[in-house]
Amino acid sequence: MERQAREAETNWRDRLAGFAEPAVLGVEHPARLGDRRAVVETRLTEAEGAALAACADRFGVEPALLPLTAWAVLLARYGAGKDLLFGAAVPGPACAHDQADGGHQAPVPVRLTVDYDRSVRSLLDAAAAALCDPGRTRPAPHGAPALGEPPPDVPLFDKCLRVRDRPGQPTAERASLPIELTVTTGEGFSLRLEHDCARLEEADAAALLRHFRLLLTALSGAGEDTAVGSLDFLDPAEYHRIVHEWNDTANEYDDPACIHELVERQAARTPDAVAVVQGERRLAYAELDRAADLVAGQLAARGIGPGDFVALHLERTVHSVVALLGVLKAGAAYAPVECSLPTERIRRLLDSLRTSVVLCSPSRVAALSELSAGLPALRHILWVGDDTDAPPAPHGTDRVRVDRAIGPAPADAPKPHRAAPDDLAYVIFTSGSTGVPKGVLLRHAPVVNLIRWVNTTFGIGPDDRVLFITAFGFDLSVYDVFGLLAAGGSVRVATDDEVRDPRRLLSVLDGEPITFWDSAPAALQQLEPLFALRPAPPSSTLRLVFLSGDRIPVTLPDAVRSAFPRAEVVSLGGATEAAIWSNYHRVGEVDPRWTSIPYGRPIQNARYYILDRDLRPVPVGVPGDLHIGGDCLAAGYHGDPDLTRRKFIPDPFAGASRARMYHTGDRARFRADGTMEFLGRTDSQVKLRGFRIELGEVEAALRALEGVGTAVAHVHGASDTARLTAYAVPGPGRQLDPVALRDRLAATLPAYMVPTEVMILPSLPATPNGKLDRRALPEPGAAGSGDTAPDEPADSTEAALAGIWSEVLGHPVGTDSDFFLLGGQSLLAVRAIARIKATLGAEVPIRTLLENPRLKDFAREAEPFVTRQPV
Repeated sequence: MERQAREAETNWRDRLAGFAEPAVLGVEHPARLGDRRAVVETRLTEAEGAALAACADRFGVEPALLPLTAWAVLLARYGAGKDLLFGAAVPGPACAHDQADGGHQAPVPVRLTVDYDRSVRSLLDAAAAALCDPGRTRPAPHGAPALGEPPPDVPLFDKCLRVRDRPGQPTAERASLPIELTVTTGEGFSLRLEHDCARLEEADAAALLRHFRLLLTALSGAGEDTAVGSLDFLDPAEYHRIVHEWNDTANEYDDPACIHELVERQAARTPDAVAVVQGERRLAYAELDRAADLVAGQLAARGIGPGDFVALHLERTVHSVVALLGVLKAGAAYAPVECSLPTERIRRLLDSLRTSVVLCSPSRVAALSELSAGLPALRHILWVGDDTDAPPAPHGTDRVRVDRAIGPAPADAPKPHRAAPDDLAYVIFTSGSTGVPKGVLLRHAPVVNLIRWVNTTFGIGPDDRVLFITAFGFDLSVYDVFGLLAAGGSVRVATDDEVRDPRRLLSVLDGEPITFWDSAPAALQQLEPLFALRPAPPSSTLRLVFLSGDRIPVTLPDAVRSAFPRAEVVSLGGATEAAIWSNYHRVGEVDPRWTSIPYGRPIQNARYYILDRDLRPVPVGVPGDLHIGGDCLAAGYHGDPDLTRRKFIPDPFAGASRARMYHTGDRARFRADGTMEFLGRTDSQVKLRGFRIELGEVEAALRALEGVGTAVAHVHGASDTARLTAYAVPGPGRQLDPVALRDRLAATLPAYMVPTEVMILPSLPATPNGKLDRRALPEPGAAGSGDTAPDEPADSTEAALAGIWSEVLGHPVGTDSDFFLLGGQSLLAVRAIARIKATLGAEVPIRTLLENPRLKDFAREAEPFVTRQPV
């Protein structure tokens, strides 16, 4: 007996090697357990039961193996993975420990690998082997976690399939697992699913049983070589609803157009209306159109036309809008290269574009002239501005001043080439996993589709004015500029100083006729702490608030509506690769049970598919990989045809031979009403305050630094307080300074990609399988405080500010503490400033904190603003 027990233990250890957790269905709530249970039942028809019996005879297997195999396939299709472990109590003479009736048998762990390319015969054989004792081993009891690798409190399984050959009510003791499916094969084929209602909602349980029945039916008609993945479990009506009905978005236009043509038509209709405004500077539509024509002519004179890139290196002025429109009028595509980027990154982007022309702001001419020495393709630097903006001309710089155009263009002005709707309009660079930014190429047609949809759906017109705060390298800027101008509205260009100061932005919203806000949620969240501090504003003109680019905190829509009673909040999503936005959701009443705002539905001419790993549609409620199809897609990636082929793949559902769909890397699921819920990423890409970041690019930059052996980047915390942290392991015999590493990263990466903190580790934590264990990475600590105990504040002002910082950051704070190294970011900075206002009555400018992140420096600069009162 002792030897048999040892053999049994060895056998089960082998079977359970690598087991981490029980199979989890995409529709269940694994953290919930309740007191109420429910039952869903159905019965197969006589013909369906006979077909299953014939199938068992055809394959020469016990009838009980068919529901077991179908259950395994269903778990896999419901998102539980391909390596499955579940409980089974199945009768049959093949196994030494079998009893006559699976309904009275203790379930045993069954481990199966469901590969969709595997044949039905192969999976049936594997199921039979998984049930049977090899030699004289015994079944492992349900409560035997010591045989596997999970923590002691993790059961081997929490779902069970029971197969019995005669009816009979299971006992309360047996019906104790959260999900139990009982199949009765005798006297009619019946199915009974009992479940914990907190773990599995009743509608999802009914769908699960319906899909199980469909899989049994599909299995009964399978042949020896039928691939498991080809077994259908969506009925035709459900398939049609998911794939076609919810994607019935086609809307063709009779007048294909380019982006700039929409603006030209509006300029012809309302030449004297205000198009662009910034403070006292403003351009009417006619002035904007003529100035852009002048830019287009200057570009044409330098051989620029369709298929060419023009880099834009622009500050936020009315002339930046002239430059964007001028490039499109020249037939070329514009490529934003932000002024705030590190010099090395600017050089790399310009080099990858191989552009011969850069349009820049006057203040950037000298810096670009220095860079051009290492960029042989760059031959022309043109700046856009008024006479008063003229910079000194660096020696050897080929530059042309483009003033505001007055009157008609000269007769001998160069005539630009006209673009077609299928020509490229712009390239937006996003973070790349290999350490090289990806340039996403967009044609005119999908952008025009988006502009027309927004303007029609939300009634954008001449009375609308957008507060334009996004960077040119963020694709929201495309709609903010061209969407409003196409509708006869106006663009209020926020200055760089306004963008950095939430109080000034709120003042603009309250004091100017702004009707439209468009940003990532984090940008609007910076204003939220200030809502309660401002006096009751006059009747606000703000009527539309577009939020996209990241998860929307569920409390934000109500906060916005409280501050701006007329505002409608709209959640939008998609990808840069799908023309800005390709789905939307009007945010009405927020259900307090929601964990996120719904992702919504596709816009016109966009299609959304949620698929499994083998590109098969998943049922409602089941997580899958999100794919976007339709006329909204980008052309691909600049200079990377391999990546383009991997990410833009054939669309098998569109019914057109050349149709493509974009594999987003997002996880999502459909709700019963056809709206989608965003669930996160499947890869190492993250969204942080609206910016798309490939962790691999941060890691590659860190590993490239001298002395670093290996490195990893990770995001800690919830979306509104998330922190990007990097972990570095020194190379052999090397020592690393975390502050110096962060400074060196800041010299090569955009500010939004620079980790809040770099932590030095002797090695990276690993799982028993040798993979990186991200859950074991240490939480960011109180770096930057200097000592284990923070230094005491020097005076009452420092003490008061230290208390506020500590409250906001959740860390002890001392006189040498650095706000940002303690996990602070722009949103928390606004909260700190708001708390200072509420507690001390002091109107401290937010830039005082941004420019003086160390407490003692901040206290010194804030002292003049602090109301002197007992603290």
